[in-house]
Amino acid sequence: MTRRLLSMAGIVAVGAVLLTGCGAMGASPSPVVGAPAQEGGGQDGGMPDLGGSPAEEPSVGIPGAGEDLGGVAGDEDRSVIISGTLSMRVGDPIATADAVSDAAVARGGAIDRRSEGASTDFEPAWATLTVRVPAAEVETMLTALRELGEVTRVDMGEEQVTAQVRDLEVRVNAARTSVDRLTQLLTTAADTETLLEVEAQLTERTSELEQLRSQQRALEDLVAMSTIGVDIRSTTVEGPTGTPSFWDGLVAGWGAFLAWGAAALFALGQAVPTLIVLAVLGLVAWLIVRRVLRRRPQRATVTGPTVENPATPAPVE
Repeated sequence: MTRRLLSMAGIVAVGAVLLTGCGAMGASPSPVVGAPAQEGGGQDGGMPDLGGSPAEEPSVGIPGAGEDLGGVAGDEDRSVIISGTLSMRVGDPIATADAVSDAAVARGGAIDRRSEGASTDFEPAWATLTVRVPAAEVETMLTALRELGEVTRVDMGEEQVTAQVRDLEVRVNAARTSVDRLTQLLTTAADTETLLEVEAQLTERTSELEQLRSQQRALEDLVAMSTIGVDIRSTTVEGPTGTPSFWDGLVAGWGAFLAWGAAALFALGQAVPTLIVLAVLGLVAWLIVRRVLRRRPQRATVTGPTVENPATPAPVE
């Protein structure tokens, strides 16, 4: 029995050795055959040529094409917010503000905010505007502003928001897809519980979608319309210059006195009704107190014998 087991083990070992040798023989020709194919692939013009072409295309053709597309498409897809300020000095700031508004409207823009002040005795005229123009018209708008007066300061900048725009676009698409799927589920709900759950999720997803759309519209507006803050000041100061004189102080004091008198008269006019009511109440109270005092009985006066002072000497007859 032992001999049989040993003989069977020997047969299995020999079979394993033979299988290993056959596998080694079958695997050895692949490098031999593959080497001539790589070396002589250009001569045969068969499969080696097909294998060599893709290897050459990524190294030569595709990178060049990728660079070209990146240079063109990158500029087109780039999202930038342009904003800044500009300061200028002119003879008539208010009239110049009108010209700035006309220049913005002519370029497809608008004025978001405008503030102005006329010239006073101690302050020159001024005007400030918040100009919104298309991003493509920023340079032409700056050129037009330089032609209207003396530009003293320009501070313009760009903010890259390409990643934010793409992120919002992806989130909006995902939210829209979720809303569409929930809407389909709402029409196929089997029971009331499922229907209520789907409605709640649909309401939440719809609210998120509207918020994302609002953010997307605001960001697109900032990218499409650039903002320029224009500060316009006067080149001359109308009114007195130097230290105010005595006469200026006297006039200012008289004006202050008149203002104080007017305020005092106004306060007195407001106080008269109250004073009248208080006077009437005081008079009524005084009459009541007087009547009460009259009705009170007077105390009786006690009289007794007169006592002479012993120390007083008697009169001499």
